[in-house]
Amino acid sequence: MLAKIRKHLVWSAIFLGLLSDSLALPASDAAGIRNALTISAVVGAERSSLETFYASRSFSPAWSEGDARLLQEQITRAGEEGLDPAVYILPPSAAAAAERDVLLTYTALAYARDVHAGRAAMRTRDADVELPPVHFDVGAELQTALQGHRLGEFLRTLPPPQPGYAALKAALAFYRGIAARGGWPVLREGRDFGPTVEVGASEALHQRLALEYPQFSRLDVRDQVKRFQADHGLAADGKVGGRTLAELNRPVEDRIEQIVVNMERWRWLPSRFENSFISINVPDANLSLILHDRLVLESRVVVGKPTSPTPILRATGAGVTVNPPWTVPASIARKEILPKLKANSDYLQQQDMVLLDGPANDPYGLRVPWRRIPAGTFPFRIQQHPGGKNALGTIKIELPNRFDIYLHDTPGKSAFARPVRDVSHGCVRVQAILPLTSYVLSENLDAMVKITDAIAAGSTRYFPFKTKVPVYFLYWTAFADKDGNIQFRPDIYGRDQRLIVMQRGMQPLRIAAAAVACQRG
Repeated sequence: MLAKIRKHLVWSAIFLGLLSDSLALPASDAAGIRNALTISAVVGAERSSLETFYASRSFSPAWSEGDARLLQEQITRAGEEGLDPAVYILPPSAAAAAERDVLLTYTALAYARDVHAGRAAMRTRDADVELPPVHFDVGAELQTALQGHRLGEFLRTLPPPQPGYAALKAALAFYRGIAARGGWPVLREGRDFGPTVEVGASEALHQRLALEYPQFSRLDVRDQVKRFQADHGLAADGKVGGRTLAELNRPVEDRIEQIVVNMERWRWLPSRFENSFISINVPDANLSLILHDRLVLESRVVVGKPTSPTPILRATGAGVTVNPPWTVPASIARKEILPKLKANSDYLQQQDMVLLDGPANDPYGLRVPWRRIPAGTFPFRIQQHPGGKNALGTIKIELPNRFDIYLHDTPGKSAFARPVRDVSHGCVRVQAILPLTSYVLSENLDAMVKITDAIAAGSTRYFPFKTKVPVYFLYWTAFADKDGNIQFRPDIYGRDQRLIVMQRGMQPLRIAAAAVACQRG
């Protein structure tokens, strides 16, 4: 889609025939630049950027032959950054000097934006993405680079400097190398391996794994399978079951596309994270706490199910509520609690819930004719008291944001043992919530006693953070672990697939921001 727009609409007929000798203008002629800008088919923000760029230099030409070659060489290598070189239009050799200059500038601006800040159409595809804008005055930066004869340095420093991006870039080259050699074979149970994998029993399976893990080619095949399973978020039992076989048989081209869209999401983030922050990788259902550039805590988490996805978001932690009450979201009251009340009028009392605005002297709704209330409606507000049954558990980390997403405890600890943990209503339940809270409050575990004492007291208390801690809810389905090994996870919300569809030139559906509501599970 992007390639078609830029190829067929932006520079229609290369300035509508201005390539003829009769209209060619000398490069030193500012009128030629003005003419080229007037006739060009560029519209909207891109045209405004071009006009601002040339106005700041009194419409004088910008490009030397050396800089033009540098740009052209960079565009031919755009694939290394997960971008399509065909999207970026380079001037034909027959182009007149002014048109050539303007087209080089247009292409440089487009490439710089894409590789540094991401493609706007992709970033805005899903309505539940809310990250700080990447501030980048691309025109001014390009102008400075050209005037200072530093275009090569400018182009080299455009991609994200994060180690996670660099690891994916290396992985992209590795998997493209496998694809160039024909990819890997499709395996079939019975032909290539049996129901259990014995040492050295499956040469086809061994060869398949050695393609992706050449450094472990001397391991026995069972250990290779375990390594593969661990790197794909599967139970590492060394047996090739249905899920493991499906991951083994995913074409290498799928992995390449998966890596490319994760590289794209890196461009949406700041070039450097804060010194201290919390990061949640939603597809991996894991949390990391970084304090003063040091990893101090990791924890399993439970994230939103596909029907109530956890958004991609940066929020700022404000404080901790101990023994929080839970005001039940209206959507949960309508869809989940009303059917239970119709079957059991004592449900609210059993769950330590009350009606905030129900009939007088009937906090548990024992006299409400629940069976008469139409499905899909609920006339009251419900709140669950603090305590052992409370859906938020004993701790809630407050994160003001428009999605009402937060981190919290849960009485349902069993979900943390699952390999797949996308079962919440959107908020994130944290297994190590107590040490996490202590670290955020005191930068060590000293606050743990204060928190446990407050929990034991039973009353609701709020502890504000002295330092506001950024919290990133991110979506990495391909990422490097702390040892630099590439991990893959399922595309639980279809975010990868929507970006892949766009890259293939089609228009995916745009998802709305889901109604998020936290509940035990």
